[in-house]
Amino acid sequence: MTQHAQSLLLRLIVLCQAGPSLTAGLAPPLQGTHSLCYDFTINSKAAPGQQWCTVQAQVDQKNFLSFDCGMDKVKSLSALEGKVNATINWEEQKTLLRDIGNTLKQKLADIKAENDMARGAGLNTLEGRMCCQHKSNSSWQFGFNGRMWLLFDSDNRRWREIRPGSSWMKKMWENDKEVTDLLHRSSIGDCRTWIQNLKEWEAELEPTGPSTTTPDTVIEKSSASTFNHWNSVPLITRILIIGCIIIFF
Repeated sequence: MTQHAQSLLLRLIVLCQAGPSLTAGLAPPLQGTHSLCYDFTINSKAAPGQQWCTVQAQVDQKNFLSFDCGMDKVKSLSALEGKVNATINWEEQKTLLRDIGNTLKQKLADIKAENDMARGAGLNTLEGRMCCQHKSNSSWQFGFNGRMWLLFDSDNRRWREIRPGSSWMKKMWENDKEVTDLLHRSSIGDCRTWIQNLKEWEAELEPTGPSTTTPDTVIEKSSASTFNHWNSVPLITRILIIGCIIIFF
């Protein structure tokens, strides 16, 4: 087997073992628009006095705030945070982030209480990401240990199973009106309202336009390179790789 083939095989094996990441299902930001995201981490095993709920906030993938939603304390700020808080009502944000944190804490407890798989797998830390753009692309993602399990498309209120074997969690949450309503309202309503307010200082943000290399060129070069490496892989190895991809994706 050539060195290129060995490298390709190793990468695909790692990919098959890992599964999709927590951010793999997000649609790419629209060119010329800005994104606002909030990453939640809920730790059911936190000791008394330790952080059980934290939120990391980003504008255009740049961190501007780290918030302890369990203790209601700001952990760290950036220069960007002052500009954001000048246009977004911070008290409104804190109230919503606390409410979401408390809801996710309860839902994580419900998951562990009602599902043997969750208890056996040690799913103690729930991770969620809310993202929105102006008038489009609002979504929530949920997972454990950095791997994405479920995607909630807020625009059409639909759940999508990302990780094979997570259908039990999808069924539990899509039948939970409280969860669905909160996720839809926070991402479609609050998040989009906040990002609309950011337009007041839009000129201070770096542009989010296309790169100097066109997408067609990138795809064309990438496809050609991958095709050449693929041809050097033995047939039996190709079959194993394809089987692995089918199982996990």
